[in-house]
Amino acid sequence: MTILNSTTFRIRLSTVGCYLYCLMLLLPVGCSGNSLDYTEIKQINEKVTENELKKYLKVIKLLPKHKIPTFPSVYAPAPAWSHIRSLPIEDLVNSEQHNLSQLWDIQRISDHFGIRNRTLKKSLHRRDMSKDQFISFTLALGLAASRTQLRPDQNLEEIVQKGEKVIHQLQLDKRPFSSLSLEERHRTLHEAMWIARVNRVEQLIQVPPENINLVKSHWEELKEVLPPEFLKNPLSDLSDTLEERGIPFSVNEADDSDELLEWTSINAIIGTDEPDPKPEKIR
Repeated sequence: MTILNSTTFRIRLSTVGCYLYCLMLLLPVGCSGNSLDYTEIKQINEKVTENELKKYLKVIKLLPKHKIPTFPSVYAPAPAWSHIRSLPIEDLVNSEQHNLSQLWDIQRISDHFGIRNRTLKKSLHRRDMSKDQFISFTLALGLAASRTQLRPDQNLEEIVQKGEKVIHQLQLDKRPFSSLSLEERHRTLHEAMWIARVNRVEQLIQVPPENINLVKSHWEELKEVLPPEFLKNPLSDLSDTLEERGIPFSVNEADDSDELLEWTSINAIIGTDEPDPKPEKIR
């Protein structure tokens, strides 16, 4: 009887073991049905294809009002350091550059985009697209859209070159920001605006021409769905008219002499009206 019970027990263990082994083999298969086979993230310097754009738009068409949920901003404003900041200017500059670089991180955007949005999650699942992929397409297409809004005279390479020189000079300044006079703080913050300019331009300059052309050819669709900050000139809120276009009028002191003025009656414009007999007094 003891031998029989022992044999029966071993048989049951063997059966249970086989069952668990088979279950373990099936688990990966079961999970794969809910995972994506293709999860590569689109880089902003990579070409977006027509098929990828169509797939992206199909996701949006499944969303309420065919609109993307609020998208975290990637275009940072100009630095606005408080007058009580006691850190050296060089440290403030380095910290600002680091913080702005984080704005473009896919994971950072994902942590603030579409949180607890079940509709977005379902729409992405139906089109076999991950949230990170969707974010990467939004950035790639959004930056391409921003490129189309630049003025012809806004040369990105020149902006980067000029900005890097200004930023380099700021990084050499070891004075505490709080020690500056009001005028010096104003000038420093004015120059620090280049940090935000260069940060944006360094992203914009990577956009391939194929993506710009793709956005132009689908502009009527994309302008209705892309985040608003991508639909205007990306440098407009950081513009400086005097910096970009120079002083509108200036006089060379060497040429500013009354002796150089010439007058002839032939070129003069002479009025024919009679003088006012009773001119009004100037108050």
